[in-house]
Amino acid sequence: MKPSLEATYERFLALDIHRQYLVIGGVNFSQEVILKPRRLSYDQWMQWAQTNLRPTDAVVIEACTNAWHIYDQVAVLVGRAVVCHPAMVKLIAAARVKTDGRDVLNLARLLAANLLPEVWVPPQEVRELRALLAHRRRLIKMRTMCRNRLHSILHRHNLKPPQGKVFATMHRSWWQELELCPTERMRLCQDLATLDHLEPQIAETDAELD
Repeated sequence: MKPSLEATYERFLALDIHRQYLVIGGVNFSQEVILKPRRLSYDQWMQWAQTNLRPTDAVVIEACTNAWHIYDQVAVLVGRAVVCHPAMVKLIAAARVKTDGRDVLNLARLLAANLLPEVWVPPQEVRELRALLAHRRRLIKMRTMCRNRLHSILHRHNLKPPQGKVFATMHRSWWQELELCPTERMRLCQDLATLDHLEPQIAETDAELD
């Protein structure tokens, strides 16, 4: 039989992560507040965590941009670390009065009651792969936007592009010799320069993915 949460953990703590700071607070198994919500800057956070977190603590963190970084710091200091998605925590979403302190204690109480739907915490290599794929999508999106703007110039002036890959380096002189107004020419040249900048970055990213 698995030991109960009450027997395993003394404190149930929650972290509410913000851009410039985080808030931590907690309860015991009986839902009594044993750590009043406390706001910490990120300069203060790591020292506080190393001094105050214990192996007998369970900690929940809301999923956000830097949740994995905080999770890695917390997981080695406590007995259990959990990540949850804020949209899945209906108690917080439905609260009439929302404050950092209330959110933290609500999360801690849900953790103590074992009612939090957990988010899978991917290992480091999976996080890196996801980040690299997201980076590639951004590069591809930027390239597509440039190409679409250049195609719009062709459509607007009813121009027939050369055969083959219209954005290939061999056709740059054709683009640069188009009769356009100064501002449109400037935009065209900048989009071509952006394509020249993006292509090797996309190739480098593809090589890293391979």
